[in-house]
Amino acid sequence: MRVLLLGATGNVGSRLLPALIAHKHEVVLYVRNPAKLSTKATSRALAIESGSATDSNKIKNAMLAHKCDAVINAAGLAPAFGKSPELPVIFAAVMDAALAARKERGGAPIRVWLLSGQGVMDHPRKGKTLMDLYVAPQEVVKCRVLTETNSVPIYTTHRQNYERIRSVPADQLAWSLFCANNMPPRSEAVDYNPTAGTDADNLISRVDAPPAWSNTLLWIPFLGNYLNVMAQAQGYFATLEYCTDFIARDLNAGLQSELVGHRVGVKVKAKSS
Repeated sequence: MRVLLLGATGNVGSRLLPALIAHKHEVVLYVRNPAKLSTKATSRALAIESGSATDSNKIKNAMLAHKCDAVINAAGLAPAFGKSPELPVIFAAVMDAALAARKERGGAPIRVWLLSGQGVMDHPRKGKTLMDLYVAPQEVVKCRVLTETNSVPIYTTHRQNYERIRSVPADQLAWSLFCANNMPPRSEAVDYNPTAGTDADNLISRVDAPPAWSNTLLWIPFLGNYLNVMAQAQGYFATLEYCTDFIARDLNAGLQSELVGHRVGVKVKAKSS
C-alpha cells in the first residue's frame, strides 16, 4: 500500500517507517518540520510533505497528490490526566481528511490506523470500557482520584477520540484504533534492518477487549475494580517495535483486514517454560 505517515519524527512514527518498508509499503511522510527527519528516514521515504497535523485540508491534499491508500497517525500525545488541547484536533483532522479524500476521488474508503489507549477497550466480563469503573457515591469524595462521574480520569482524551470515531461506518472510513497500554522501545536507535518484519509474531491480539485478560480479581471494597484493572494493565506493556510491525503487517490485508472498524489490543506472548 501507499501510506501517508504523520508524526515520523516521534518515537512511534520513527519506528513505523522501517516497519512499513519491511512490509513493502511505500511511505509518504507528513511532518511539521522536515529538518528533524533523520537522513535514513529522508532517503527511504517515497516523498515528504510539510504541514501541520491539525490541517485537515493539507492532509487530504497530500493523500490525493500521492494517491495514498492508507494513513497512519502517530502525531500528538495524550496526557495521563486532563485533556490534550491538540490531540483531539489532530485526530479529527486525520478523520476528516480521509473522509474528504475518499469522497473527492471516489471508490473505496481509505485505511486508517489511529493510536489510542487501553482504557477505551471493553472489560471482557463487565460490558463497559476499562475506564468506566464505578464506586459507591459516598466514596467519590473520599477517593479524590475519581471524578464526579465515578470513572477513573486517566487518558480521557482517548475516550473523546473513540466517541468521535465509533459511529463512522467502515465503508466510509476503514478505521482501526491501536489501543496499547505502554510501548517502551527495544532500543534508542531506530532499526532499519532489511530483514525486519517478524516482530509482530511476538504478540497476541484481540479486538474490542484486551487479549488474555486474567480472571483473577483483586477485591477491595469500592476500589476493587479500579485496582484490578490497574494491576493487570502492567502486563500489557508491549515493545514498540513489536507494535509498529503489527500495524505495518496488518496493512498487507488492506480493506479485508478483520481489524477494520475495531479497537485493537495486543499483549506479548507468554514465554513457554
